Amino acid sequence: MRPAPLNKSNGKNSPLPDWPTLTQALPSAQLLTYVRGKTIYRAEEAADSVALIAGGRVKLSRVCQDGRETVLEILKPGELLGETAALWAERRSEQAQALDAVELKSWPAVIWRAQMEKDPRWGLSLTAWLGRRLQSAYAHIESLAFDPIPRRLARTMLENAQRFGIRLDDGRLQLGPLTHEALAQQVATSREIITHYMNQFRQQGLLEYSRKSIEVVPERLEVLLQ
Repeated sequence: MRPAPLNKSNGKNSPLPDWPTLTQALPSAQLLTYVRGKTIYRAEEAADSVALIAGGRVKLSRVCQDGRETVLEILKPGELLGETAALWAERRSEQAQALDAVELKSWPAVIWRAQMEKDPRWGLSLTAWLGRRLQSAYAHIESLAFDPIPRRLARTMLENAQRFGIRLDDGRLQLGPLTHEALAQQVATSREIITHYMNQFRQQGLLEYSRKSIEVVPERLEVLLQ
């Protein structure tokens, strides 16, 4: 089941945190920019700051010793990056890379901790945010364990479209470009296999793609996942 999107009801009594609004209570942020493909931080680097993504998408991944990369999640504007630093994590556990031109608002972790001590709502908000991240991770692990590659790809494309897509007049969801290599890292397979199934999905009318964008027909992907 796809986790509830940010800033909307999670199906219970309270919404998930609206970080752009909450962070207005913090002192002025350091503004950072990264070009597409630039590494923001690597695993094992010191975790000394928390950032709000103000623009662009950020890819979180783990890199194995043999060089293979597995995507953990793709974050969008309005979401947090490196939030475990606020919970006294000493080192980054993943690598963060700019998928687009990225803008960040960054604060030292000590400022976040001080705000959490001063305002209990911050602790609750961070708990809700981490809960969504954990739910997303569980769903990803379940899909990797039980779904065949075509189903994993369909689920990934649908989730990407629902999180990042813009609704077009014909009902399709349009999202920015994702390379077949990036999709392969999300689905945990090879780029060649992703290219094979993306071509198959296009022939079946599930999506269209080019170097500039991907257009997904969500209803047809949902049928495939039933």
